Amino acid sequence: MAGIVFAAALFGHLTRPLGFLSTFWPANALLMGVMVRNPGWAGPLGWAGAAAGYLAADFAMGGGIGITLWLTAGNLTNAFVGYLLFQRVAGMDRQLERPQSLLFLLLIAFAAAASAAIVGSGCLVVYFGQPPMQAFEFFLTSEFSSNLVVLPMVLTAPPLAEMAKQLATHAAPGTWRPKAVLPGATLLASILVATAFGGMSAIAIPVPAILWCALSYGVFPTALLTFGLGLWQCTVLLAKLTPGTAEYAAALTSHRFGVALFSLGPIMVAAINAARSRLLGELDLAANQDVLTRTLSRRAFLARGEAALAKSFAASRPVALLMLDVDRFKLINDEYGHAVGDEVLASLAEQISALLRRDDLFGRLGGEEFAILAPGLTQAAALALAERLRDGCAQLRVPVEGRAPLMVTVSIGLVWGVAGPGCSSQSLLKQADDALYRAKRSGRDRVVETSLAA
Repeated sequence: MAGIVFAAALFGHLTRPLGFLSTFWPANALLMGVMVRNPGWAGPLGWAGAAAGYLAADFAMGGGIGITLWLTAGNLTNAFVGYLLFQRVAGMDRQLERPQSLLFLLLIAFAAAASAAIVGSGCLVVYFGQPPMQAFEFFLTSEFSSNLVVLPMVLTAPPLAEMAKQLATHAAPGTWRPKAVLPGATLLASILVATAFGGMSAIAIPVPAILWCALSYGVFPTALLTFGLGLWQCTVLLAKLTPGTAEYAAALTSHRFGVALFSLGPIMVAAINAARSRLLGELDLAANQDVLTRTLSRRAFLARGEAALAKSFAASRPVALLMLDVDRFKLINDEYGHAVGDEVLASLAEQISALLRRDDLFGRLGGEEFAILAPGLTQAAALALAERLRDGCAQLRVPVEGRAPLMVTVSIGLVWGVAGPGCSSQSLLKQADDALYRAKRSGRDRVVETSLAA
């Protein structure tokens, strides 16, 4: 914690005009976010380390002991009050996973900043000769804007291992898409244009670009870009003002409030977009996936099967359809109960899925019946697949509390051939069902094959 705070505080010191306080101070919000993300660090040692980091950074920049201790107290107040308030909201709101989470962020950021201003603003009166109200506004706006610019980036950041994995995936050959960087490139161009124009109104020039980024990227990338934008707004745009003048104080206060509230917009858009994507994904799963076994629902299997058959017919490729039925499943439900029966179906589905290819379709037709559509297999390969599935299911052992593990077998009906123009999923299922029926009659736990009828 001492190292993190020291580095962030030193960065803040380097942005300050000569003889004045920093225009952008990320250390307090960073400390708060790290503590919220890692509550185990928020013990006496963690806070002591943070205090040591503040003191070391101030002393390294030549700060006197009185002003350093006073400002450190204000800095720690912002982080500590924010940490305590974040503990009172739900975990998903601490990670900004819902649009309404931004309201909690806004209120906590302001309450923490106001608390810090109450503790630390007197330092500006004593050491810099500022009027009390102006000192309070200066401290409040500094903490408030930093909180809203920095916190979203820290709270939504994925673990480092996951972040490295995502970067490696996007950097892999064949996965890079030029269009994906266009919103970010537009944002950078708009910042350059705004810098060239200058003035307080330049803060609005990147608005369309950052909103485009919010609609194109996830919450964390948007928060990262918003942090960079806020850093630019709090440093470059204020560089031409003369510190210590009345114009500077008024412009700085107004500008910081603008930056603080401006930063909420892109994060809110990204959060709403992410929530919409999650909802659509859940609706898609509800419509197309069997809840118990995580396989395709009957409707989804038939619909996707028709598309796969059409492709196979166009390419003159053979298809194999396998229909599986759990042997004596009614007896399992009667003897062990439906909960164990559900566990059997879920375990079988997981076992079967592990033996299939990426392009194979696997669905639950109803009850204990499953179907698999495997395009492009030779007849021998289709029969070998069916035997592997049968043998894999026979080797499965489903644990049962207080009893020996349950052994399960399946019977399989296989139909194979080249799909014709009139072939449909329903017709293949009928032929595979006939073969399955013969497998049941001939002793179960076996595969019966038939050729695809014209």
